[in-house]
Amino acid sequence: MLESIFSKYFTLYTDLETREKYSIDYGYLSPVLMRLRKLPRFVIKISKEEDVKTLIELMSEYHFPIVLRGAGTNTLGETIPLRDNTVVVDITNFKGYERRGGYLITKPGSEFNEIGINDLPTIPTSYYMATIGGYVAGGSLGFGSLRNGAVWDIVEELEVYTPKGFYRLTGTDVYSVVQSAGTTGIITKIKMRTIKRDKKVKVLRKQFSTLSEALDFSLEFVDKAEFVSIRNKPMAELIEPNLSWGKWNVIVGNYEEGDEASLKEIITTFAGTYFTAVNKTKVNYNSLDIPLEKLKEIEGVKALISCELSRSRSKLFSHTYFLNYESLPEIDGSVFNLHSYKVNDRVESDRLKKMIEFKRKVDEEDLLNPGKLVFQ
Repeated sequence: MLESIFSKYFTLYTDLETREKYSIDYGYLSPVLMRLRKLPRFVIKISKEEDVKTLIELMSEYHFPIVLRGAGTNTLGETIPLRDNTVVVDITNFKGYERRGGYLITKPGSEFNEIGINDLPTIPTSYYMATIGGYVAGGSLGFGSLRNGAVWDIVEELEVYTPKGFYRLTGTDVYSVVQSAGTTGIITKIKMRTIKRDKKVKVLRKQFSTLSEALDFSLEFVDKAEFVSIRNKPMAELIEPNLSWGKWNVIVGNYEEGDEASLKEIITTFAGTYFTAVNKTKVNYNSLDIPLEKLKEIEGVKALISCELSRSRSKLFSHTYFLNYESLPEIDGSVFNLHSYKVNDRVESDRLKKMIEFKRKVDEEDLLNPGKLVFQ
């Protein structure tokens, strides 16, 4: 029945190969997430706002679940369907953007490669294939987040459609949708600030015998560097095996000293450590967000470690990856669970509260990416 109704408005993709493709994203890295996926009932592709309005009308009448999907580069299973009979909605044809008055104004399906990245404050490591809507809906940090903040810090305004109607969100109200994995609305328009990035970024590498020394050196750059990574020797050797490394190592992306590198090389090699390392090793992995004043406590942990210094709403912390570990350290901080499909397992409490309140208001049936946001 649903197929016959949808076919009046959309082209349906019902073949097994397509449904298999749209049942998984880059969450394939996690065997936990891979086991959870369901085949979608069918796939549709949207390209304009009128398509979204039609989709919302059909959802209101027939009460079926949907999962929105960009390029599928999310590593947390955010576009994996968890419920039978889910309709996957591909947004990659919903394109169009302009720059005006210090802002980028864009539709969700526009790709970073199309938009250009040099003036974007924060850039995901998957920028070379990701859509901007996917990043806003499911991303967090990236190249530039140490200096400019997380994705929710740079988004100024969103337009979204929900089962309860249309909303234009500004200020901190965007927290209701940014990083919510499409559980609280269908994004149709994004307005984010832009910056000037005139010079080429240089990469500076320094070696240290202790984490304490490495951290002290890193703190000199937190207000002027695009990124600062602290890696222990096993992790540094895995990422750049042709170089000589110390027990602890600092890699800084700055504008003053070091070796010049292309922006693509910096983002994928230096800022994209976790994805690169997991792909190479296939070992267990997870991450913790650790306050900088507590970071020295991981000195003796047996694991491949990468500490990505980051900033969210002006607060500094280390987004810290542990690979091939026996157990995660018990330390003050928060788990950013890389094997959980639940938004609740990686969002700060105050932003999560706004997501939950908005979800209860606009989608009490949990039709938007069902199961990903616990809100009851």
